[in-house]
Amino acid sequence: MPLFRCEGCSIRIERSMAAYWRNKGKLLCSTCLDRQEMPLKTAESGRKRGSSEFRANSNKS
Repeated sequence: MPLFRCEGCSIRIERSMAAYWRNKGKLLCSTCLDRQEMPLKTAESGRKRGSSEFRANSNKS
């Protein structure tokens, strides 16, 4: 497998040519991919938690 540069931190990562073409040359290492997904996960969990608290408070009335 060829070596490519990570778009986030510029380290060299080993990926297939299929992955390269599928992502249009924009490849990320696993660390940068985790960092990119982390804000999405916290936003989703915050939304779910907020709506359930609203339902719990509305039932107490």
